[in-house]
Amino acid sequence: MRSVRYRIGNRNAEFYGYIHDDMTPFGGSYRKRPAVIVFPGGGYTHLSIREEDPAVFPLFSHGYNVFVLKYSLGEAIRGSAPEVEAALALKTLRSESGMFDVDPDRIAVMGFSAGGHAAASISCHWKRYGEEARPDAAILCYPVIDIGRYCHEGSRDALTGGDASLIEYYSLQNAVDDTTPPSFIWHTFTDETVDPHNSLLYAEALHDHGVECELHIYSRGIHGLSTGYRETGKEEKGVQSWLPLALSWLDRLWGFER
Repeated sequence: MRSVRYRIGNRNAEFYGYIHDDMTPFGGSYRKRPAVIVFPGGGYTHLSIREEDPAVFPLFSHGYNVFVLKYSLGEAIRGSAPEVEAALALKTLRSESGMFDVDPDRIAVMGFSAGGHAAASISCHWKRYGEEARPDAAILCYPVIDIGRYCHEGSRDALTGGDASLIEYYSLQNAVDDTTPPSFIWHTFTDETVDPHNSLLYAEALHDHGVECELHIYSRGIHGLSTGYRETGKEEKGVQSWLPLALSWLDRLWGFER
């Protein structure tokens, strides 16, 4: 395994990752592998560590090269900083795909809560930044989507400062079109922090535009469950199936076999 670490964008956001060694000289199947960029949550005010390593290493052990974007926070993000940094992260992986041993046509974004909003934001608005900024798939975990009626107020305030034009721009169910990448989404019915309507609205918009989507609504569980295992401090056995389901979905989408 190799690790890499970069600073990207005007605010020097940290972008780091883990890359599999090339096993093809020994009869292995892959040199270039699919990649996933993880966006931890935290309401755009902090980054949740429970949504970093607990998700990163299962993805890596499954065979993907995995990266984390520690996007900008607080007042610094007004003016699209997380979205811009997401675009830069995707462009960096594609421009340096040889060095990172990444398949440039199989790069997914995975985001949790506000990180899910950042992942969905670049999924919907990628055309502002060019083809190299388009994710090939998105995995959205209890994502913030709506900045209007069903908003998470903390994320809305941090991201928009109450600016009506930004509230409209970042209400992502209205930004989906037929170029939005296929998406896997999960949420809990009893999430009292980010209303599950956020995921339902996004899935409905994807359906209306003919974009592939797999949606799972679990019957119970609080917000911010990460993988749902005890190690994260928020154990919920009922949601622990989401990561195997997401990996299976992504494998089928990309024809990836370990």
